[in-house]
Amino acid sequence: MNQEKGKLSIRRRLLVFGAIFLVFVALPGMSWLYLSRGLNWRKEANAELSNYGKIRPAFIIFPDGEKRDQLDQKIVVIHNFGENPDLTEANKKILDTGENLYNQFGKNFYFTLCMIKEGPGTAEFRSHAQTLPSADFATWVWTGGLGSWRTILENGYELYCTKNNVKPASEYYALVDTTGVIRRFYDAMDDKQVGRMVEQIAILLPKE
Repeated sequence: MNQEKGKLSIRRRLLVFGAIFLVFVALPGMSWLYLSRGLNWRKEANAELSNYGKIRPAFIIFPDGEKRDQLDQKIVVIHNFGENPDLTEANKKILDTGENLYNQFGKNFYFTLCMIKEGPGTAEFRSHAQTLPSADFATWVWTGGLGSWRTILENGYELYCTKNNVKPASEYYALVDTTGVIRRFYDAMDDKQVGRMVEQIAILLPKE
């Protein structure tokens, strides 16, 4: 009997020791590791953001003459479709990615999409773009000659590629913060880079 009580006592001690180790050593250690990794990830993501120029306003003019910049104080994802775009495989992917971004961030007051093009685009392009729910959400900039929008984006992208030793992509996004500064560019055809853009949108978005 005494031997059995001794065994039970040892088991209880082991259980108590195990519980104390779990509460005071293992769990805090795991929490520290988790927080440390999260902090390092955020530092790395922030370190990738820089200043690549400032975008111009995109005004909407109301019937009473009042003007409002639709991009003011917004986190903006910008893509330039260029002149009279067609529904190419690349353009369809970009429109569909815009839809995904709308589904993920569209309810946030501080987020918007900005799509730039010159001319109406082909019927196929317009048809696909207009069937997406994000079509009414996005700020579409129709501009003759694209003017300063093209200059701002191209100059910023050239600086980004040079600074980061990146091979220029044929299609790319620009990510803009709430002050109108372009913080980073991403290859629109590279899912990994688009995923990184999503992470950095979440970092830049102010809390509502």
